Amino acid sequence: MPLPRTPVTPATSDSNYRLLILGDGSVRAVPLTGTRWIIGRAPDCSITLRDPTVSRRHLLLERVGAAFQFQDLGGANPAQIDGKPARQGSICDGQQLSIGLTKLVLELRRQPTPVSINQTVTVVISREVADDEAPATTSPNSFPATAARILQSIEWTFADLGDLAHAAEPLLDLALNLTNRETGWLARFPSDSQIETLAAISSRSEDAKPALTEHALADARRVRQPHLLKTEEGGIEHERLLIPLGEQNDGLLVLEDPRDDAPSGQELLHLAESLGKVVWHRMQETLERIRMRDELERLRFHGTAAHNALLTSTRLQGTRELVRACAANNTTVLLIGESGTESEELARYMHAESLRRANPFIYWNASNSSPDQQRTDVFGNGEQLGLMQRAAGGTLFIKHPEEMSIELQQEFAKAIRDRTDTTKARVVLAASAVPTDGDSWAAELRQCADSQAIAIPPLREDARDVLALAELFLASIGTGSDGSPRLMTERCKRLLTQHSWPGNVRELRLTLESAAAKAGNQPITQRHLPPELTETDGRTTPSLPTLADVERTHIVEVMTRTGGVRSRAAQVLGIASSTLYEKLKKHQIDC
Repeated sequence: MPLPRTPVTPATSDSNYRLLILGDGSVRAVPLTGTRWIIGRAPDCSITLRDPTVSRRHLLLERVGAAFQFQDLGGANPAQIDGKPARQGSICDGQQLSIGLTKLVLELRRQPTPVSINQTVTVVISREVADDEAPATTSPNSFPATAARILQSIEWTFADLGDLAHAAEPLLDLALNLTNRETGWLARFPSDSQIETLAAISSRSEDAKPALTEHALADARRVRQPHLLKTEEGGIEHERLLIPLGEQNDGLLVLEDPRDDAPSGQELLHLAESLGKVVWHRMQETLERIRMRDELERLRFHGTAAHNALLTSTRLQGTRELVRACAANNTTVLLIGESGTESEELARYMHAESLRRANPFIYWNASNSSPDQQRTDVFGNGEQLGLMQRAAGGTLFIKHPEEMSIELQQEFAKAIRDRTDTTKARVVLAASAVPTDGDSWAAELRQCADSQAIAIPPLREDARDVLALAELFLASIGTGSDGSPRLMTERCKRLLTQHSWPGNVRELRLTLESAAAKAGNQPITQRHLPPELTETDGRTTPSLPTLADVERTHIVEVMTRTGGVRSRAAQVLGIASSTLYEKLKKHQIDC
């Protein structure tokens, strides 16, 4: 069975950190991509824990520059940092943060150096493969023979180490220890012309760069069994153990620099056969977990707080209809909304409603990458896949595309136009304003985006959304530590509806999370809200119209449009003429 061509998210500058989750006899690693994560038991948390002693929304973890800060959201079991209770604080590389029965460890991983493929002239001195018919030359109790027997019967304990690169490092470390070698690297072949380095280890030097000549690499892909290869490259002799992975040579494990007591010959090759099978099995298992996580992420969106918020919002009714209409086609979509509006949620909604929902949803924020890194992220290189490849068959959501250079925007627009069928990624862009001539948009990308533009109304356009979303967010935070529901006072509700919310839905959610943490088991009051909501500086804020005001305005509008004919007005309003007469008298409407 060949290795699935599922794209693996490459490690970037902000995904070198991961969170190790230890609990219930298992270990799981979560790459920390982005800047903010809610950790808890609720299914719509950024990081969901399988621990009954953890609250539904227990902890907020944020990345501020190079530092990580945490804040307890009022869980029944307070967080502990290095064994000491703490409601908030910072966490460093290697520190342990405990919530309930679960331990969280922040870990910084070093990015493996890509394999260098060079054009050095290669002279093959010798190649040795396993000979199954040769008589045994070593004791069945020797270390290589024992290790091979153990590898053949090994059962892996559950350890979800994140993506394929995260799982590759311990596999490579195991291979080096068993074969008693100092240097090695593990790579896979996403395509016939690409090689992706998953892990590289050298005990001789941290700066050592894994390398292979083009001739040796081509040879390794043709020989479909482990072999010891001795070559002369540029006048220097090299001995490498090459272990192809998979029936179609979809990956390669290379081990070199043997120590003095390292096994060699046939005993090493028989060990390599068992080692290759274990590494291959573990890589397949990891890829299957990645596929299952992607599918679970898609299914989790339905019924989550984000999904329910979209369905609850009255101001997004027209926007939802446009998004559903776009879900059925392959058109590039531009979502235009102020900072903090639901652009990502609407893009995920479009993906979940489309036939692409079984394929990846890839999110990328152009403003989070340097110009040099942007090109690598978008189009990839010899070591990592580009955005369009990673999102193949699914949806690619790009926020702030105008932050890319004009040249990169032009190349990306061409890549969008060159799509030939639905197996290519569908592109959704998000910006804060309509692109115009003379701004930071390339004309080519602006032309692609103009084909289907959808506006996202700001939160201040409909104060009814404020209370509806507030109740929804409080419900998703979960109950207080004593099991009581999260409540707001009437004064608090009034202050929420009077605020203009320049940060829109994101600001509302963060405000309520902070207020709920401060309030604990008590109702949220004015003193739990930030100063900008409670201090008006003498300015008056418009209040919401009463139901009577709304009714009077509507009746006047209908009477005006029907020319003052009461029978026609009553028919439009859906009430009896006598009822209309009573309402005209009640509201003192003279028509």
